[in-house]
Amino acid sequence: MRLLILSCSARKRNDADILPACERYDGPLWHVLRGYRRARPLFAHDLEVSVLSAAFGLIPETHPIPVYDQLMTAQQADTLRPQVLTCFADLMRQEYTHLCLGLSQRYVRAMQGWDELVPAGVAVTQTDGSMGIKLGQLRAWLFGEAWQPDPAHPTRLVASNSPRGAATICGMSLHLSRDEVLEQARQALQADGQHAQRYRDWYVLVDGYPVAPKWLVSLISGVPTSRFDASRARQVLLALGVDVERVL
Repeated sequence: MRLLILSCSARKRNDADILPACERYDGPLWHVLRGYRRARPLFAHDLEVSVLSAAFGLIPETHPIPVYDQLMTAQQADTLRPQVLTCFADLMRQEYTHLCLGLSQRYVRAMQGWDELVPAGVAVTQTDGSMGIKLGQLRAWLFGEAWQPDPAHPTRLVASNSPRGAATICGMSLHLSRDEVLEQARQALQADGQHAQRYRDWYVLVDGYPVAPKWLVSLISGVPTSRFDASRARQVLLALGVDVERVL
C-alpha cells in the first residue's frame, strides 16, 4: 500500500456546504491526483490519501469539510503539530510500503519530527522545487516512474522585457498587455475555470495557479482551442509578454 499526504490548497470548490476534502480542494497537485485516478482506476485500491489542512490538521481525504479560509502560518503549524504527529503515527502503523509528502515548507513545519515515526523499509518521497517540478515529481510517483529533469528541453519560456503586445491567432488580432491577459484569467478562474487545468507539458502561472496556455489564448481571443495547437498558443502568449512554464 502507498500513502500520499497532500497539503490543502487555497483554491477550493465552493458549490456545496460540505464536501469530502478530496473534492473540496482544487489546487494543481489535487488535479494531478485526479488525473492519475482517471487514468489508472484499477490501481486506486493501492493508494490512500490524507490531507494536511491548515484548519483541521491531518485528516483522511474522505473527511467532510466546509469552505474555509485559513493560512498555514508558523504559529498555526506549531499549534497543529501535536495532532498532526499523533495522526501520522497512527498511519505509520498500517504497514505502508511507500510514502509521498506533497507539502510546502510551511506545512512541513506542522509535521516536524515525522521522519522519526517512519518505519524502516518505507520508501519516502518528498516533492520539492518549483510548482512545475512538484507536479512532475508527484505525477512520476503516482505512476511508479522515476522522475528526473530533462536537460534537453527548456524549463521556462521567458517573454521579452519589451513584448510586442500584439499577436494574431486564426485571423483574430489581439492587442493586450501582460497585465490585461492575467486579469482576464483571474476573472475567469473566479467564475469557473473548470477547463483551465487541462494542460500537459506547459502551463502559465496566474497568481501561483497553473493554467493551460491553450485555455488562456482561447479565453482572450474567443477562438476555440480546437482551431490552434499548443505551440501556437505559447507563441501568442510570449508576444503578449506572458511567460510559459514547463512541467518537469
